[in-house]
Amino acid sequence: MAGYKLVVSGDHEAARGIMIKTMQGQDFSMEPTGDWSARAERGSKGASLALGALAGKSGRHLILDIACSPSDDGNFTIMLTQSTSGMSGGLIGMSQAKKAYNEVYESLVAAFQSAGTFVAGEAVK
Repeated sequence: MAGYKLVVSGDHEAARGIMIKTMQGQDFSMEPTGDWSARAERGSKGASLALGALAGKSGRHLILDIACSPSDDGNFTIMLTQSTSGMSGGLIGMSQAKKAYNEVYESLVAAFQSAGTFVAGEAVK
């Protein structure tokens, strides 16, 4: 599935903290899956399945797998991989999911820019 890549500078623990705080501010629950990885989830799987597009963007079930790694140049790379597509809501649900994922990415970019640590970001396939 698609996702996003962010590169940030500075302290890696601080970067991870900014990411977690920003994701939680977007109503994601975070479940660590390793020292530098996590699964972020929000919305209702049941509502997305039962209501389809009527679940809306805020009720749309979203899962992002997150992998963080320090790079050789001293920066910190954060990979966000979409684990849900919104397909249960048809084309409208998929559009809602895409918009919600983009908003999460933009929120993270803004948070790292505000902290003065944003280096680069891009959508990845």
